[in-house]
Amino acid sequence: MKKTIRIIAVLLVFCMTFVFAGCDLFSQNSASYLNETVISISYDDGKTLTITRREYNNAYNNYGSDLINNGYSEDDAKEKTVNALVNRKILLEEAKANTKVQEKVQAEESELLYQTYEALVSNAEDYEKEVKKALKISDADDGATEEESSKTIYTPYQKQAEVVFDEVSNSYKIKKIEDNDTKLRDKTFTTKAEVKEAFLAQTKNNNVSSVKREEYVRYIASLRKSQEALGTNYSDDKLLDEEISRIYTNLEENEYISQYEDVIKFNDGYSTITVSQILEKYKAMISMSNFKYSNDLEAFNTDMLGSFKDVNYYVNDNYFYVAHILIKFNDEQQAEYDSLDTNSDSGKGSLTSNEYYKARKEQIYNGLKATVTNIETGEVEAEDSVPVADVLQEIQTALDSANTNEAKDEAFRKLMYKYNEDGGIMNADYPYIIGKNDSKMVESFTEASRKLNEAGEYGAISGLVKSEYGIHIIYYMGKCTNLFTFTSDGNVQLSEYYNITVSADDDEELIAKFGVGTSKYSDVLKLCEKKLNNLNNKTLFDLVYESLEEDNYSSFESINIETLKSMYKIKTITNNL
Repeated sequence: MKKTIRIIAVLLVFCMTFVFAGCDLFSQNSASYLNETVISISYDDGKTLTITRREYNNAYNNYGSDLINNGYSEDDAKEKTVNALVNRKILLEEAKANTKVQEKVQAEESELLYQTYEALVSNAEDYEKEVKKALKISDADDGATEEESSKTIYTPYQKQAEVVFDEVSNSYKIKKIEDNDTKLRDKTFTTKAEVKEAFLAQTKNNNVSSVKREEYVRYIASLRKSQEALGTNYSDDKLLDEEISRIYTNLEENEYISQYEDVIKFNDGYSTITVSQILEKYKAMISMSNFKYSNDLEAFNTDMLGSFKDVNYYVNDNYFYVAHILIKFNDEQQAEYDSLDTNSDSGKGSLTSNEYYKARKEQIYNGLKATVTNIETGEVEAEDSVPVADVLQEIQTALDSANTNEAKDEAFRKLMYKYNEDGGIMNADYPYIIGKNDSKMVESFTEASRKLNEAGEYGAISGLVKSEYGIHIIYYMGKCTNLFTFTSDGNVQLSEYYNITVSADDDEELIAKFGVGTSKYSDVLKLCEKKLNNLNNKTLFDLVYESLEEDNYSSFESINIETLKSMYKIKTITNNL
């Protein structure tokens, strides 16, 4: 199931319950008023699609009000809301008529039902804070079972496309990667009735949590308020049935549009985005960075240490990558550590001698033990159980057994997810950046990292580096370097494909990839090989493809919609907006 759903698809699903409050533009909420057709979409064969005032109000309250908050006038916001609603209706109609799309959506029925359940639970949980405040109870008083302490597990980037060589066209192309990921769900649904039963067990019929029961009551009350505006008087049971159907329908319509987008934009599985476009986009990105930073090294330094993701070209070699495993103080140790800083000669006070201060701090560091986390599930297996010296030895042994940089990365990553307590480095698109002259990390971390950089050995680790956070074990991942460099006249040449000759004496990896002989190569493959963070799998190609795919979507949507309107001679009429 496609994870990125565009504005046209989500327009009607920002809020999972009907919203009428705050509609300053609309003073009436009677059933006849809300069910009135305000937008008609007519086809040349006589078919007509309609949009009610209720649909328009909901869309305007979300999408339109956001536009106004971003500086659009009320008239412009109205016009854009109408256009988005019309475009959604047209695309949805076309999607439902497409056999391939129908098959894809039908295959996602169980997932859509699960997402419906998730949405119901999430909507009810929106009332949790006010319920606890009203009932004056805590989690412990409520009897709710707290989730076990857990850490983040490694989650690889979900790649959207890959570069392949097409023998037919004798060129490199971009092929869509089908989402065949089997989602591990704690529940499986085949009908809406099963969704309803599970939701009621979680809320109304929850024998453990009074908060969950009250959340259900308030959720139903909000649905009733919305239904009263429509002139209906449903039972609680009927209200819930209607809400389940509404949520499921919205999710299903989103899926229709998302799958339709894929069917239209990919020809036999190949993206309409070309290798040439990828290379031109990347060339523009690095050219812009080179132009921006060549004469403004201060801005370069600021962005390297801050908004690193915005830097696409390094104008000097003063920076390098590191990751680390942080073993933090437990609460008791942290409290004593802070107290020592506050009361000692070395800190802000004079209640503790400097000698005691240093000795006691050393004892705290020596008492540090790492918490062990299951790298597959993220569940904590043993808190404060492994001495930091043993962790360091385990890391060194694993790295000594690795005979390539990639193997070292894999070994360190596994141990990072086993022991690390710094969430900022987990599943991060980029590693940490340290400069030869500047750094945003604490002093001890920075100094140890620079020593690793001076030695220049990829995959080397520091010893036990102490800081006010605990103990760090730092992993060195090399200098920040460019894939391509500019010539003296300020140009950079990237080729869509060219011949590469591999001999028997070449690097084993190169021979394994292409074999001995002459093969076609493309600079785009370098982007595919260059990871943004060597402890993750997202590459420069993925970054550029995402950017192009996002840029191209607006153009695709506009052209496709206009083509459909022209082909079917579609006309739109609005009334009383």
